[in-house]
Amino acid sequence: LPLAHEVFEGNIADTKTLEALLERLQPEDCDDLKPVVVLDAGFASKANIALLKERGYSYLINITRGSRSKYADFFAKETFEDLPGRDADKQVEVKRITDPDDEDSHLVLCRSAQRRNKEKAMLSTAEKRFLNDVRALALRVEKGQLKKTTVIARKIGSLQKKHPRVQRFYTITHSEGGPLSFERDDEKMDEALSLCGDYVLKTDKEMEARELWELYMTLLKAESGFRMLKSTLGLRPNFHHKEDRVEGHIFISVLAYHLLSWVQKRLEQQGDRREWETVRRLLSTHSLVTTRLPLADGRTVMVRKPSVPDAEQARLFRMLGIDWKKAFPAVKSMVKTATIS
Repeated sequence: LPLAHEVFEGNIADTKTLEALLERLQPEDCDDLKPVVVLDAGFASKANIALLKERGYSYLINITRGSRSKYADFFAKETFEDLPGRDADKQVEVKRITDPDDEDSHLVLCRSAQRRNKEKAMLSTAEKRFLNDVRALALRVEKGQLKKTTVIARKIGSLQKKHPRVQRFYTITHSEGGPLSFERDDEKMDEALSLCGDYVLKTDKEMEARELWELYMTLLKAESGFRMLKSTLGLRPNFHHKEDRVEGHIFISVLAYHLLSWVQKRLEQQGDRREWETVRRLLSTHSLVTTRLPLADGRTVMVRKPSVPDAEQARLFRMLGIDWKKAFPAVKSMVKTATIS
């Protein structure tokens, strides 16, 4: 559940925000429990790990952003254990080993079937887009629409910048007056495909590989929360120009997220793990209805009452501990209509 939030300057790097957040947390208040800080790969700097150790925190951090090839030999040699109770297409394999570069830390090698399929699909799509663009550029050179070597070189540079995920697997060449050609490095591509779905966690916590993986997966809750804040809960767009108004807008969105977290926690306690979008869609058709009854004497009676929830809506209300009849009581009012002649 969310405990606090902090607002930073827009140009501050993510890695610089950790120290300020740690100031909000006091490990000495946690009795004998040593807090564990779970961080994404974007925070995996040596300075941040040193800071966590200095402040008395355990850490669990993803260290494989852009460096999976460094651990390719470990994935090839180690024997993994399957996490129990998962379907074949969602299987995750884990293995804990001692960090060869830091004897006080452990590495958790993780291999996810679902993540592998997703990354391969993303790479395949990115490659198709890259090939479409490079072939279009080659055709322009062939037709003589681009002749100057300097212009063609700039076009190649722009194309490589546009496709950072794939361009490293291709070599694009062009000589003055000649055609533009490109060649795929199959060995490098095969290596990248073999590492799809692999990632490495680093920690100083003495726990089993399965427990460490499950602990790291709690980070998905935070990521889901940010997506919810930026979409459903109205954090974006934020058009304010004054600092206090910006912070007020953020505060209201975070307050809404606290309420949303309570709703999801109550549902989880009842065994219902549906996403908020699903719950909101189911409840969206339950509405308040106003009926107007004009009388002969010119007055109008207005009765405002809730519609009767269907079976699934009633079930959700029960799980949340809400008596919908008391929460939305019928309201009757009288309005006198005046006429001017």
